[in-house]
Amino acid sequence: MTVPNQLTLLRLALTPVAALLAASPDTAGRAWALGVFLVAMATDAVDGLVAKLPGQSSRLGLYLDPVVDKVILLTMFFVLAHLGLVPLWMALLMMAREFVVDGLRSAAATSAGRVVGANWMGKTKALLQTVCIALGLALGALDVEPATARAWVTGLTGATLALAWAFAAVFVWQNRSLLRG
Repeated sequence: MTVPNQLTLLRLALTPVAALLAASPDTAGRAWALGVFLVAMATDAVDGLVAKLPGQSSRLGLYLDPVVDKVILLTMFFVLAHLGLVPLWMALLMMAREFVVDGLRSAAATSAGRVVGANWMGKTKALLQTVCIALGLALGALDVEPATARAWVTGLTGATLALAWAFAAVFVWQNRSLLRG
């Protein structure tokens, strides 16, 4: 198994750890959640760099990496919703956006035989989602007053959600030929 795939599986394994720690009743547990989440997301950056080295890219990694990215990010948005930092509908719309984009990617793979990889819009969206989640976890670790934390995290998540859907619309438009036939 390649190093990038091992890092991707580590990120997957860290997802429930970060989620459980985020629900901790004490600030130390929530601080650990932030640390675990940031380590997990750092593995995403590292596996991308390592995958560019000779012999480190794989067909499995091409599919596994984006799926695991969505698992951790969506899991943590649902954790933020559970903690009352974002409305549940925001987490659901984040998930729906991923289904739309991934559905079109699957259509490209099955009908056109082509892989539609991530572009700068997807990477920007993932970075902003990471910032939203990290902010929510950090405010929980700092024991910020709940209404203040909710306002900040919901505001940033709302802006990220709007941008994510705008990027999805561009992605669908760019790949509209797949919708015909």
